[in-house]
Amino acid sequence: MTTNPQISSPAAAAIAGMRMIDDATFKAATTVVPKGAKLEGAMSASSDLALRIDGEFKGKLILGTGGAIHIGPGSVVDCEAMEADIIYVQGTIKGSVHARKSLELGPTSRIKGDVRYDDRLDVHSGARVSGSIKGPEVDGE
Repeated sequence: MTTNPQISSPAAAAIAGMRMIDDATFKAATTVVPKGAKLEGAMSASSDLALRIDGEFKGKLILGTGGAIHIGPGSVVDCEAMEADIIYVQGTIKGSVHARKSLELGPTSRIKGDVRYDDRLDVHSGARVSGSIKGPEVDGE
């Protein structure tokens, strides 16, 4: 039997296999805030950009068409607004989050604020949200 050194338990392996957002989405992501670093300000991009935050970020982060944001485990984000097509959260966010296509909340994610998703939402066991969650209108209602 071959084991993956990055997966430490059968539960972790099961969670990795259940991810909605493919790892390839963030394979070429630019780490904007590495672990141990802090950044404050605003960032925007008009098209196809994948970002990863592993440290602390405070401000506004708006990505246009094709934009993807990965909030890594242990990271802390205090955002006036965060918006992108795809957002994958493993860390902590305080503020407003808007995913235009896919929002995935990993088991270590913590969000305090308003969450909006326009298409798909995946919430793993252990994820916590304190605030409102608004999704697309339900057909037939």
